[in-house]
Amino acid sequence: MLVALSAIVLGAILDFIGRVSSVAVIVIGAVFFTYVIHPAVRRLNTRLPLIWSILLVYLVIAALAVIGLSTVVPPLYEEAQQLVRSTPGLVHNAQIFVSDPNNPVIARLPVAVRAYLASVPPQLAGFAQRYAGDAAGRVVSLALSVAGVVATVIVIPVMAIYLQFEAPDFIAAFLRVIPPAGRPEAAAILRDLDGVLGGFIRGQLLVGATIGTCITIALLVLHVKYALLIGVTAGLLDVIPYVGAIVGFVPSVTLAFLNDGWQHALLVAIVFAAIFQAEGHFIAPRIVSESVGLSPLTVIVAILIGADLLGLAGMFLAVPIAAALRVLLLHALPNARRPKAAEALAAAVVARDPDLPKTKAAQARARRSS
Repeated sequence: MLVALSAIVLGAILDFIGRVSSVAVIVIGAVFFTYVIHPAVRRLNTRLPLIWSILLVYLVIAALAVIGLSTVVPPLYEEAQQLVRSTPGLVHNAQIFVSDPNNPVIARLPVAVRAYLASVPPQLAGFAQRYAGDAAGRVVSLALSVAGVVATVIVIPVMAIYLQFEAPDFIAAFLRVIPPAGRPEAAAILRDLDGVLGGFIRGQLLVGATIGTCITIALLVLHVKYALLIGVTAGLLDVIPYVGAIVGFVPSVTLAFLNDGWQHALLVAIVFAAIFQAEGHFIAPRIVSESVGLSPLTVIVAILIGADLLGLAGMFLAVPIAAALRVLLLHALPNARRPKAAEALAAAVVARDPDLPKTKAAQARARRSS
C-alpha cells in the first residue's frame, strides 16, 4: 500500500511541477543548494550562530565563484572560438577520410554507401552548429535576463537561508499530523530520505568535479585540442550519472582521429575506458552509491525513464527519485532493511538454542520429502 500510495503521490507531484515549472525550478534549485551547503553550515553552527554560519559559507562560495569564473571562463571562450573556426577543416578531413579510395575499409563498401557516408560529416556539422547556436543563445539570454539573474543570485540563496531555519519546524509539523504510533517510523523515513538526497547531491557534484578534472588532465597530457572545454562540459554533465564521461568520449576520440590519426584516437579511447572503469567501480561507488543504494543497472534504467518523461531535467531528478522510492520500499518491507542485523539476530537465537538449526533443518527435510 505504501509503494502504491507513493507512486500516486509521485505522479501528482510531477504533474504539479509541470504546471508550475518556473517556480519548481527555483524551489528545486533552493533545495539542492541547501543540501550542498548544509554540512559546512552545520559544522560552523557548532561555534557560530546559524545566520553567521550561513553568511560565512556564502562569502566563501562567492569568492570561489569569482576566482573560478575569472580563471576558467576566458580560456573556455577562446577554445570555443577556436572550435568554431576549425569546424570546416575538421569536416574536410572527415570527408577526405571517407572518400579516400585507398581506405581499406571504405573502399570495400558500395558506391552509394560511400557517397552517403561522405555527406554525413557536413550534415552533422551543420546540425551541431545549429543546435549549439540555439542552445547557447537560450542559455545566454536566460543568464542575462533579469529573471534569471534574480533567481540565481538572489531568490535561490535567500530561499536556502529560510530552509535552513525552517526545516526543523516543517519536519515537526509533518510529524504532528502522523498518529503517535507511526511517528518513529515516519521520522526514520524522513531521516533516510534526507541522507539519500544529501548524499546524492553532494556526492554527484564531487564525482562530476573529479571526472571533469581527470578528463581535462588526460586530454592535456595526450595533446588533444580543446581539452579544457571538453573536460568542463563533461564535468558539468556528469551531475547526471555516467553522462559526462560519455559526452566527453565522443568529441575527444573524434578530434584525436581527425587531427592525428587512428593510433592517437585509440590511445584516447583507452584512456577514456580507464576513466569509465574508475568512475563505475571506484569513484561513484565510494562517493554516491553507498548513500543512494542503487545498482548501476537501476541507475541507468531510472535515467532512461527520466529522460523519456521530463528530458534533461528528468535525467537529473531520476536517480534521487528512484533512491527515495527505494527508501520507502525498504521501510515497507522491514525484513529487507537490515540484512546484516537480521543475520546477527538469527545467529544470536541459534547460539542460545543449539537444537534450533537441527529442528528447522529436519522440518525442512520433512516438508521436501512430503
